[in-house]
Order: sequence, then C-alpha cells, then structure tokens
Amino acid sequence: MTLMDVDATPPRLPAPVTTKPGQSLFPVGVAARLLHTKAATLRAWESRYGLGPSGRTPGGHRRYSTEDLQRLQHMIALVDRGVAAAQAAHAVSASPARRPLEQVDARDLIAAMNALDPQAVTRLAAAALYQRGAQCAWTGVFTPALMDIGQRWEATGCGVECEHVTSGILEAALRQYAGAGVTVQERCPPVLLAAATEEAHTLPLTALSAALADRGRRSLLVGSLPGPHLAAAIRRTQPCATVVWAHARETADAGLLDLARACTAAPVHPAGPGWPDDDARLPRTLTSLADAVRTLTVP
Repeated sequence: MTLMDVDATPPRLPAPVTTKPGQSLFPVGVAARLLHTKAATLRAWESRYGLGPSGRTPGGHRRYSTEDLQRLQHMIALVDRGVAAAQAAHAVSASPARRPLEQVDARDLIAAMNALDPQAVTRLAAAALYQRGAQCAWTGVFTPALMDIGQRWEATGCGVECEHVTSGILEAALRQYAGAGVTVQERCPPVLLAAATEEAHTLPLTALSAALADRGRRSLLVGSLPGPHLAAAIRRTQPCATVVWAHARETADAGLLDLARACTAAPVHPAGPGWPDDDARLPRTLTSLADAVRTLTVP
C-alpha cells in the first residue's frame, strides 16, 4: 500500500438501509457526518426550507436518500461560497431533482491545499469519501494530491506546510468516515493495524481502516508501537490478522514481525514500501491498498 496506489474498486456507501434497488437511506446523524455538518443544521434546513428527508425505511421511519444528500451537498457548497441560506435553499429546490453533483477530483483538493484553506480541504475530503468510498477517494483523490504537494516541495522547497495541514485533515476525515454509521461485524475479531516502531508516516493505515469499514470489517488502529507494546496489543485483542506498516526502509524491522508472529496464530502482514521485496524470510508484503483490502476481507 503506497502513495502510488491507483487500483481500486468502488465500495458500497456506508450503512445504508435499502428499500428498493438504487435507493440508500440514512438517519440524520449519519447524514450529518457524511456531509461534515451538524444534525441540528439539517433539522433547521428541513424546518425552514423544506429540505428534509424524502425516503422511508420498511418500518416507515423517514431517512435521507442519496438524492437528498446530493441536494444538501449542493446547498452546503453554495453557503460556503457566501450565498445566503434562504437563497441557496431556493436554488437547490428549483434545480432538477436528479441533478448530479460534480465529483470531487484531485485538482480540487490540490487547489484548496495550495490556498491553505482548511475549511475547503475538510469539505472536499468529506465529499470525496461520500462520493467515492474510502478506497477510491484515497487512490483517486487524496494520494495524487499529496504526491503533487510532495513533488512541489522536492522541486522548490516550498509547500511542506500545505502537506502538514492537509495530512491532519485527511486523517480526521478518514477516521470520521470509518465510524460514520458503517455496519461492521462487531462479534468478529478486529484487524490490528500497527506501524513499525518510530514510523511517522501512518496516514495510509488510516485509509486502510476506512476501506475495511466500507466492507464491514472491523479494525483497531494502534499506530506506531514498540515491540513489547505491539505484542501486548495482539495478546489482548486476539486479532484475525495484524498489519505492520513501514514507509521507510529504516523503520522496517523484521524482528518486530517475528515478535508479532510469536504472539498469534493469525496472519501477520508487512505493508508499505519500507519492507524489502527480496527477503524470502518475510511474509508476503501487502503492496497496495487494493491488495490489502482483498487480503484482509477474504472470508
């Protein structure tokens, strides 16, 4: 799983209740998290402007449909541009019911990053995750944008502040998305996601956690841990698999893998470009986000 990863298969939207083909329904709390706004705001817009949920569950409970979320996303975009809420609601209500919203791409995120506009980065990250799912948002939007900033920094020495701001926002967006009403198999053991000791570049692990959640697989993201603490985490949680991420060759410690494997009969997978691909003593390295998701979600 590297920042060069581009292979992805779109996952389902998180936690829908489906009443008929093509219609996914969300309660207000989940809708608010997916839109990166407050449930109180959605309720206020429903009361003031009639922009309420139009779908219903089989039991008759009102829920936001995917079309409702598209309409509200348009409303939020207009308000962010300075349009008064009442005018934005009128424009959204007057637009065709099935008007597709323009999909967020890497160029949008790069522009917001270069402008050092955290609000725009936050909104675009949430929109990309909602529109594409975690795996495709990571490979198609987040990774190209981060690579663009990294190449600019290498060429000019400028832009590291953009990367730092954006990485923090993407980390938060991925964590929030992973927990936003995604139905997971709570009784199944989690996938333990750890980073090698002193490994600082752990954002891809958060992307993996969100992509696994899209597929109903629970994970526990513990970050960078010294060997004894990683061993303790494995013994305590009894995961169905453990992933040890290393971005840099300097942090990829085969001894850490050996320690982890001694604690569990479940698979232990190295992941990331830090692990050598020519060492027969190591387990097979997960080479991409798509590879990791496939491997970790096999029944």
